[in-house]
Amino acid sequence: MEPAAPAVDASIFTLLGGTTIPDRAAIVRAECREGSRVELRRRDASSSHIDVWLECRPRLPLMRAWKMIGHVPEGTAAALLPLADERSTVIAHGTVRTVYAPTGRNEAVVTVEIRPQTQG
Repeated sequence: MEPAAPAVDASIFTLLGGTTIPDRAAIVRAECREGSRVELRRRDASSSHIDVWLECRPRLPLMRAWKMIGHVPEGTAAALLPLADERSTVIAHGTVRTVYAPTGRNEAVVTVEIRPQTQG
């Protein structure tokens, strides 16, 4: 029997993975700021992998622009998935709390605060 994922009834702070991929680091450097909105999305219906999408400045008026900047660690995903509707692509929303993305380097470090969505 597998241990149950820990209950989550408050915000979760986590460091994102996958932000050192050059294209993602460039997006973080250009678009990501403390306070930016993020959306956590299931990679596919059967996946336990959760990608993090950043709300960016829209290119056209009245249209939202989202770009993937990384993913949450496995442990964080394990805590979030049981709380989400199985049919929902969006698992949770969050806010960027810290950003480190030096110019001239293909790396970025992003910390987000996640607000889990509960089924209901």
